[in-house]
Order: sequence, then C-alpha cells, then structure tokens
Amino acid sequence: MFEKTNLLINCDICDTRKIKEDDYSHYKGIMLNTDTIIVSEKSKSIFNRLPIEANYDNEIALPDDAGTPNLKTVNGPYKITGQTVQPDTDENTILVVNGPLTIEPGTETVLKKYLRIVANGPVKYPQSLESCLDKMAINGPVSTYPDGYVLLGDNFIIDKYFILRARENGRYYVDNTVIIPDMSVDTAALAGKIRFAAKKAVLPEKAVSDASKIFDESTTFVVIPEGMKLICDDSVLNQKLITVNGGNLFIYGDLEVDKDADMEALLPQIQKLIVKGTVSLRANQEEAFCKLNAEFDKLEIIRDCRRFSNAVRVYLDKTIFDNSPNGIEVCNSADVVIAEDVTPEMILDKLSVSNCARVKCGSDQESSVAAVATNVANIGSSADNGGMMGALKDFAHTKVINADSYIM
Repeated sequence: MFEKTNLLINCDICDTRKIKEDDYSHYKGIMLNTDTIIVSEKSKSIFNRLPIEANYDNEIALPDDAGTPNLKTVNGPYKITGQTVQPDTDENTILVVNGPLTIEPGTETVLKKYLRIVANGPVKYPQSLESCLDKMAINGPVSTYPDGYVLLGDNFIIDKYFILRARENGRYYVDNTVIIPDMSVDTAALAGKIRFAAKKAVLPEKAVSDASKIFDESTTFVVIPEGMKLICDDSVLNQKLITVNGGNLFIYGDLEVDKDADMEALLPQIQKLIVKGTVSLRANQEEAFCKLNAEFDKLEIIRDCRRFSNAVRVYLDKTIFDNSPNGIEVCNSADVVIAEDVTPEMILDKLSVSNCARVKCGSDQESSVAAVATNVANIGSSADNGGMMGALKDFAHTKVINADSYIM
C-alpha cells in the first residue's frame, strides 16, 4: 500500500470555487499559502472536510459562475484618481493594497471597474463616494473628507508664502494638524481667502480671532501663549536648545532631557516650558525638572538599560543579566533565546520584550517571560518548532506547487 503524500501550494491568488473533494481526499495533508483566497459557499464546505491548513491575508467570496479574476497587488501607499489607468482595471480585477489607500473625487467610474478592492491599511475617501464602496473590504481605519477640498496630507505648516499660492475661496483638508508657527503669517488675509478642515490647529494667541474664520467649529485650537517660541518636533532639552530658541518654549511633540544636561544651570534660563507630549528624563533629574513648574501631558522616567533592537536573533544568558544593572530591553527582533541559567526572578526583575516574533525559553521561564512581554507571537520551549516551519518538517513526501495563481 502506498504511503500518502502531502501537498504544498504557494501562490499569490488561489481560486477554490471549482474544488472537488475526490481530487484532494487522497492527500495526507494540504498546506495552502496564498495572499488572496477566493471561496464560495460550496467550496468552504468542501474545505472543512479536507485536511487543509490555509494561510492567507484576504478571503473573497464570489459566485461560482463568476470568472477567474486577475489580481493587482500594491505594497505601499496607493491613490485612485480620475486619471487612474483603466485597461488593467476591468470588471474581473481584484485590487489589493497593502498600505494606505486614498480615493479622490470623481473616481466613480474607476471604482466600478474593480471586482473587489481589499485594503489592508488606512483608507481615506470623499464623503460623496460612500455609497460607491460596497465592493471594498477594509482592514484598517477609515476616514472621510469633505467634497471639494484639496488634500494636503497628515500635517501641514502654513508659512508666510502660503497666501501667495492659495486659491481664492480654496478649500483644504488636513488629516491631523494645521500649524501656524508665528505671526509672520498674515492670518487676516487668509481669513478672507481660504477655509481649512482639520482635527487640530496649532497657532499663536494673537491669531485666534482670524483663525476662527479659517477653521470650522470641529477643529480643536492648541494656542501658543504670547511670547513663547514654538518648536514643532520632538526635542532634547539642553543648553543648545535654550541658546537657539530662548527660555520661553512651547514644544509640540515629545521632550527628552539630555542625560548630560546640568539641570541646576539650566533652571535660571527657562522662564516657561509647555510640552504637548511626553517628557522623558532620568530619575536623578526629576527633582530639578519639577522646579520648572512645566506643563506637559505625561512624565516618563528613562532607565539606562541595555537595549537590543531590530536584531534577527538575540541570545540572553546569565552573564548579560549580571552585567546589566539597569535592566535589558529587547524590541523589534525576530528570535529571542533565553539561556537555561537565567532564573525566572531575573526575567521579572530586569527584562522587557516587545514587538518580537518569538521567545524561546524553558517551561519554568514561560510565565515570567509572558509577564514582561508585549506583542510577542510565540513564547516557550517549542517557539521555533511550531507554526509553518513545524508543519513543513512533516512534509517528507510532498508535492509542491509554486504559481502566481492557482485554481483548485
């Protein structure tokens, strides 16, 4: 009697609607790796009766009598405009966007040409097109913008020359924040010429009256008190920052106190400090910083710990722990391996792990790792033996199919 074989299918798009159970029931196991799987009610029922493990990003349900679609995949930002080329957007095309998708006004005809649109990321479209998006599957945040507005991106700084470039009665949309850095901007002239739609506006105190005619009531004003210098970025508090910008600082962003900063020397030079973000400093700087009576959203104490970031593999043993008195931080790494000589108590006391694929550790270490881990997919002694690689190890006798598209 012949030993049953396995089937491994790797493809961009897999159409399962014509699947016949008899064609695949003789396989011991079937692994399907695809970006997009097309199903019907009938094929889903057959799938459940077969030994199939399917790994896919997008599932699209289509009628059995619909033709086999073309797949257009975009990895990164994509914009659908009225001038989007249409020869490749016939009624049989599925568009998959792995990134931000922006849809501009006047695109009704283009949208109707797609069989489906799958957006794995944020989607932004004009309010008038809401009824045209019944073909879309959106895996991400959705935002709309008013019709007739020009898109200017996430954030926009109005400089003194914008008045020369702005259109008369122009309408402009900004996703997040519009910034008027200082009174060199003629806000009175802008008030009679343009309108903005935005979540927030950062502006000088003297510009508030004019700005009320530029922005509608849904925009939140973040007001820079008179005499303060706006710094619209994450900054470091040190002597250079004060020398360049003076002692009245309005930080729209996060502020880190330089680890080598002499706070006692800086104190007399700072008259007022407002931080619209997080202030980060060391524990030995906190007492002096509090004497500033600064305004801020959040205070964070920095540990001068040992950091491992963006590494393929991080190996942590007792020697590393013993020589890291301020702790160990591991982030954005693929594999983290913890040696047997590291005790659970050492893990709890000194380690933090975030945004890593897997942590390999002993069974006695698992609960401690779980307590200090954030966004870690796999923790344990079998962390490198499970999932896809573990399944493939069983595929000693395997038929492999690699294709752009595959019809089951």
